[in-house]
Amino acid sequence: MPINNQKITAVDAEEFKNMMFTSLYWLKKQKSFIDSLNVFPVPDGDTGTNMYLTFKEAVSNLEDSKSNSVSKLSAELSKGALMGARGNSGVILSQLVRGFAQALKNKKKMKAKDLANALTKASEVAYHGVLKPVEGTILTVSREAAEKAAAEVESTEDILELLEITIKAAEESLERTPELLDALKEAEVVDAGGQGYLTILEGMLKGLKGEKVEYQAAAAVEKPAKKSKAAEDIKFTYCTQMLIQIDNFKSNIDRLIDKIRKDMQSYGDSIMVVGSDDVIKIHIHSNHPGVLLEYGLKKGEVFDIKIDNMRKQNEEKVKRESDDFDHSQFHPNHNEAAAESLDTELKDDVDVKEAEIKNSGQQEINQDNETAEADAVIKAAKNIGIISVANGEGIINILKELGVDHVIKGGQSMNPSTNDFLEVVERMDTEKIIILPNNKNIISAAKQVSELSEKEIAIIETRSIPQAISALMVFDDQLELEKLKEEMEAEIKYVKTLEITQAVKDSKVNGLEIKKDHYIGLKNGDILVSADNEKETVKKLLDEVAEDEELATIYYGEGITEAEAEAIKQVMENNFDFDEIEVYLGGQPLYPFIISLE
Repeated sequence: MPINNQKITAVDAEEFKNMMFTSLYWLKKQKSFIDSLNVFPVPDGDTGTNMYLTFKEAVSNLEDSKSNSVSKLSAELSKGALMGARGNSGVILSQLVRGFAQALKNKKKMKAKDLANALTKASEVAYHGVLKPVEGTILTVSREAAEKAAAEVESTEDILELLEITIKAAEESLERTPELLDALKEAEVVDAGGQGYLTILEGMLKGLKGEKVEYQAAAAVEKPAKKSKAAEDIKFTYCTQMLIQIDNFKSNIDRLIDKIRKDMQSYGDSIMVVGSDDVIKIHIHSNHPGVLLEYGLKKGEVFDIKIDNMRKQNEEKVKRESDDFDHSQFHPNHNEAAAESLDTELKDDVDVKEAEIKNSGQQEINQDNETAEADAVIKAAKNIGIISVANGEGIINILKELGVDHVIKGGQSMNPSTNDFLEVVERMDTEKIIILPNNKNIISAAKQVSELSEKEIAIIETRSIPQAISALMVFDDQLELEKLKEEMEAEIKYVKTLEITQAVKDSKVNGLEIKKDHYIGLKNGDILVSADNEKETVKKLLDEVAEDEELATIYYGEGITEAEAEAIKQVMENNFDFDEIEVYLGGQPLYPFIISLE
């Protein structure tokens, strides 16, 4: 632990781990504040939460690592961030971590110049990963902080000093973000993603200084009982997972991954083979795990081996009504400054947004996607499988009736990770799959799946449930996937999505003075009107957007009665000339009413 005025000219593996652990703890402590910086006063400002959950998956890869190399640790960090990326901010963060790791390749220790190079490479990779980079965001903050680090590194070998300089530059860049984005200026906030990046840098410095950050594990979330699959229906007994360290100076990793995927076909099912740099991960259900280990040893060094007997797991699940694992325990870390290590929620598939989420009912996430080990292959009795994201039992039922094979629970404030999608994709028994994200903040994570799976995947960039329903209406299993994608995407252009919710804070948006707890009306994600009650909000919104649409459909949400939904229908019938107005129970959280116009 450094004392006052002591310089640190090189960071070893243990210090690197402590920097990342402390950074994660500091990000968790600040994530609610980062969430609050969301420009719009809708109840799904989750930038801080998505960055935290993404970084949590990244740092969890370091928890049990015994490596004494910063290079290997940063590679593990990168793989975790890739698989755990949630939301747009999480995907960008995963690209920042990826670039950071690439610059540290073959570095046993990290010196000041290495850090500056890593920050620069992080920014470059993140910019490259965004189709249309926007200034005034996390991209700007990362770039300007890296530029300052690169400019100053020649004058200091002290990593502590360089980090302080970098953080100062990030702070100044963050303060300038409202000058670059009108929406930030109007809302009088700085960019949330930029604040998250600054927080991560601050945490790294705190960890290197040996500062302790108070951290408390999230309370375990009770999951409802789920009927287990009969043991006799389990074709392959053992879920086998392993990581293989390969020498990528001798092997082309992309070709090797393709070969391993093909080889695995003869060993079992639920196959997932992904890789990053010089490590390949294999997941497979098989009856001969020993043969698989021998196979892995022929390819390289095998580690992180995990073999589960799914029949035994199933028997245990049948005996209990719900998952009673304790997700609040900690494992001790050898470094004093990180004495309390990550709780086991780091390895849980359930995304918990904790008590800050206004409606606790939305805390059940991905419960239909718990673990590949305990689930069978998802059967799709057609050529093209469909995966959709949604929340609310009514909406989920509607999607399944329209042909969706698997619904990942998520949406507003609950963005599934890349790995959540990937696990479902690999368990589908079809080689062609359509994904409906149904939220603009989920599209980026869904897109990354096509790069990690050998299956043919089409992402229909749906931003709402009404768009998904409209797209499903033209689903034709006999079309070629690319042609079907074109037709489904064309169909979503003909539906307008209206949403009614309550403002979570006072705000200025699109020239509107919005008061906390007042109702706001959105069209395709843009806030257009505000009023102090639901009926007036619906009327004002339809006054703005209704044209010659013939069909209106109301999906009423969690906590809303059918009578309240009928009252909204009455307002629409009395004031507008729709040929038909349909009402369905959606059960969605946060948004009392979702209305589609076609």
